[in-house]
Amino acid sequence: MTNREWIALLIVVAFVVGTATNLDVASAVFIEAKNYVVVTFDWFFTGVTSLCLLATLWIGVDPRFNVRLGNDDDRPEFTNLAWFAMLFSAGLASGVLYWATAEPIAHFQGNPHLEMIGAEALSAHAAQVAVRVTIFHWGLHGWGLYVITGLGIAYFSYRRGQPLALRTALYPLLGERINAWPGAMVDLIGVVGTVFGVATSIGLAVAGMNAAIGELVGIAISTTNQLVIVAAVVGLGIVSVISGLSRGIRRLSEINVWVSAALMVVIVIIGPTAFLLGFIATSLGDYLANVIPMGFWTANNVAEQDWQGAWTVFYWGWWLAWTPFVGLFIARISRGRTVREFVLGVMLIPTLSVVVWMSVFGGLALHGELTGQASIIDQVNADYAVGTVATVRRLGVMVLPLLLVITFLLFTWLVTSIDSATLVICTLLKRDGADISAVQKTTWGMLLGVVTGLLLYVGGVSALQAASIVTGLPIGFLVLAIAIGVLKDVRKDVRKGAS
Repeated sequence: MTNREWIALLIVVAFVVGTATNLDVASAVFIEAKNYVVVTFDWFFTGVTSLCLLATLWIGVDPRFNVRLGNDDDRPEFTNLAWFAMLFSAGLASGVLYWATAEPIAHFQGNPHLEMIGAEALSAHAAQVAVRVTIFHWGLHGWGLYVITGLGIAYFSYRRGQPLALRTALYPLLGERINAWPGAMVDLIGVVGTVFGVATSIGLAVAGMNAAIGELVGIAISTTNQLVIVAAVVGLGIVSVISGLSRGIRRLSEINVWVSAALMVVIVIIGPTAFLLGFIATSLGDYLANVIPMGFWTANNVAEQDWQGAWTVFYWGWWLAWTPFVGLFIARISRGRTVREFVLGVMLIPTLSVVVWMSVFGGLALHGELTGQASIIDQVNADYAVGTVATVRRLGVMVLPLLLVITFLLFTWLVTSIDSATLVICTLLKRDGADISAVQKTTWGMLLGVVTGLLLYVGGVSALQAASIVTGLPIGFLVLAIAIGVLKDVRKDVRKGAS
């Protein structure tokens, strides 16, 4: 193993041992660290995500910067469908099912963006704002982080002959030092971010799976059952990553996209069809009209700071923690595409999918509240994991088949997250040009499961949120540096093209 891998192993094992032997202390430390970061750096999280979004849009629309990621005669390795399926599964995964109903229901009861316009909670206007905020947390801002990082890796790897690694994105700033200790430190930060970011997603998704399976077979929602689910999905994730990118990860991703699309269509057909179709259109317009000012908004008082820390800062920390993993993964699957195709494809297609998905599932949940059906607000407030299950149950038709499909999607999305994250971690830590062994893939896949299980056991959702926010902070500085380096090189290429 490389020195990087030994150091990464020591960091993760030290976390595991320290947490397992001091559960109460670990829980308190996680929460205190999260609170400090939220209070001190909320402006930084909002600033980094918004600036990266603006930089990404500029690169994407500039007609002069449209070189190919690779040699001029290279063509994409994967079809458009396979490419989209893999980046969608890696970048969003099971979180869109966990939060698609729970988050709009939470914001429907009140949020600062609603208060700024003087609208009443639990109203039709509140429903629209609730979905707008949800789309904001899953839309362009997060994908902008992925694009900036992925573009930095892909551009300097495929056009400048540097290794396919996170450190490569800093080539404009570090030069050949990316292959010395500064580059090794960057890759280590990426590994730690990937471990905790993916652990957060696994932990939240298994809670949703537990709720869905519980509805199907009557098992309780408990930490023990969730730990069993973690072990199962990690095992399948390891099998998938060992089978390779073109077979395991690509095929699972394509299945996920087709099944997800079918589920959404069925929900629209059997649900309040006219309401949902109209809600999609108004949500898209509402989001586009408000996305930029929302991105620069920061809290002005303690109540707003609490809300922003629990939602927006948590999301930006989570996206940042995922950025090394997803950025490297989409760089790996994007050789042969043009910069414009890369930027606009990765930004716009997933965001449009998010708009439709959140409008359909969030709209379905909110429609029930607005029309006086049995409210699910108390259930969601008690446990966000039951949001989708409670919403589907309220439909009253096809409940069992829908729950089976939801459980299947949660399971397969988790498997694709684990296998692609394991592949990225091993890629970050391997020697340049060396093959990744099955032992390495198995080791890191198992460590992802162990970290997830510990975070669930120590503090559940609170510990998972704390891990993402705290891990996201140093990665935020890293992504900002990547953005500066990418823009520096973009300017050079623009000047060359203009001369």
